[in-house]
Amino acid sequence: MSTAARPQIEPGRAYRTRDLRRWSANPTRLARRLVDEGRLREAAHGLYYAPVPTKFGPAPAAQEELLRAYLGGEPFLVTGPPQWNALGLGSTALFAVTLVYNTRRTGEVVLGGRRFLMRRVYFPEDPTPEWFVVDLLQHRGMAGVALSELWEGLVATLQLGRWDRERLRKMAETYGTRATLALVEDALHETEASAD
Repeated sequence: MSTAARPQIEPGRAYRTRDLRRWSANPTRLARRLVDEGRLREAAHGLYYAPVPTKFGPAPAAQEELLRAYLGGEPFLVTGPPQWNALGLGSTALFAVTLVYNTRRTGEVVLGGRRFLMRRVYFPEDPTPEWFVVDLLQHRGMAGVALSELWEGLVATLQLGRWDRERLRKMAETYGTRATLALVEDALHETEASAD
């Protein structure tokens, strides 16, 4: 490899082995060399990241960057307890893994020491808070929250005008099961009087 082709590795960026082809005919060997030099760290087989220098030492790439590289730029959405708990519907779940919806893979993977539960499912490009409500209702078992508690939280937040009622109905119709749609319709009906 010539010095003119010296890799321009960006701190915080994740790379697949194939991404290194622009600098070398043998990207696997280049990756090993860059790891030996400390310029890259291995996140998973064939996936590397350039550590970010901080005053506390090298920091890993952001989870979104690792996921972008791992999924080859395909769409994905991070969801689960941090988003569900923020809705105020009664969920206080914690996961040891990060839940990631995507269009390519299902299963658990470890990237850079972080665990991700990948689910190949249909999801919106730009999710709204109402979509996350439907997502929580769909996965209440994973969140460890009783349906009755979610029902009370949904009715209370609808009465406060927290959700766009039509958008919530549309998200339930598009992304929910029949049971989830029925639950949303019941909550909307229950709170119709307070919305007028």
